[in-house]
Amino acid sequence: MSDEEALYYQQRAEAEVALAQQARHRRAVQAHYELAAAYLDRVHGDSPKSAGGLFSL
Repeated sequence: MSDEEALYYQQRAEAEVALAQQARHRRAVQAHYELAAAYLDRVHGDSPKSAGGLFSL
C-alpha cells in the first residue's frame, strides 16, 4: 500500500469515529465504529474483519 493510500484510510477512520460520536442512533454509532475499524485494519495491513464486504476485492 502506498503512503497516500495509508493516509486516505487513516483519514477515513478518523472521519468515521467523528461521525460515530455525533450519531444518535445506536446502530448508526455501531456502523461508524465498524467502518473505522475496517479502515484501520487496512492501514495496518490486516484484512478487514467487518464492514459487510466493503473492502472485498
